[in-house]
Amino acid sequence: MNLEELQTRFQRNLLAAECSEADWIRESAAGLPSQERLGIYHNAYRIRLIDVLLDTFEHTAIYLGDEWFQQLASTYVQAHLSTNTNIGFYGQDFPRFLAEQFPGDMEISELALMDWKLRRAFDGADSNLLTHDDLQRLAATEISNIRLQPVPTLSTTTQHFNTLDIWHAIDQDGQPPVVEQSAQPIEVLIWRKGHSPHFRSISKIESAALARVCSGDTLEAVGAYLAQDFPDVDVVTEFGLMLHRWLDDELLSKG
Repeated sequence: MNLEELQTRFQRNLLAAECSEADWIRESAAGLPSQERLGIYHNAYRIRLIDVLLDTFEHTAIYLGDEWFQQLASTYVQAHLSTNTNIGFYGQDFPRFLAEQFPGDMEISELALMDWKLRRAFDGADSNLLTHDDLQRLAATEISNIRLQPVPTLSTTTQHFNTLDIWHAIDQDGQPPVVEQSAQPIEVLIWRKGHSPHFRSISKIESAALARVCSGDTLEAVGAYLAQDFPDVDVVTEFGLMLHRWLDDELLSKG
């Protein structure tokens, strides 16, 4: 057996649901049988991926309880192979998997998605932040063509339950509140400020403004869009306040 064939058979056995016969592995007279030796790797692969899920989805694991989370994670690992060379990115589909497992308890998948996005914000790329002085210099030269660029760690998620309250309670080692569906969907902004991931709920107009900024619209186009869709709002004042807060919150990059 050449090296490539050996690696292929080892990987096939490692990823299979059950550890199969290992007659292609040399037996040891003094040690464990070959199948048991191979089974150590078979089991260790799954334990490592479950540990990654536990680390990434910490609040979700606490909410579900260790035993239940372990069972769900084991099922997920068997159905979702690790395909990224960086093991920290494993688990992208876990929130969707939980939504399928608990269609009547969607706060669970919302909590998991929040865990995932916060971890991605923590691991995200650094950027050269845009400052108040930078924006003033741009405004003095090319006001009609200014395009703002969000930091690479910025993302949003929509929640339909009191998931933020649940997350906060878990984070403070408290008792999570009773699940309640929100009267209106809640938009949550997630990013990294300094070295720490942050999040906060945002209004409809801020969500719309950020979506336009992320799509590459100029400030002039964003203002015109907001004026059209929010006719009862003083858009000039509101958008100005948003810009200042975005700069203070370190949401914008120089590119």
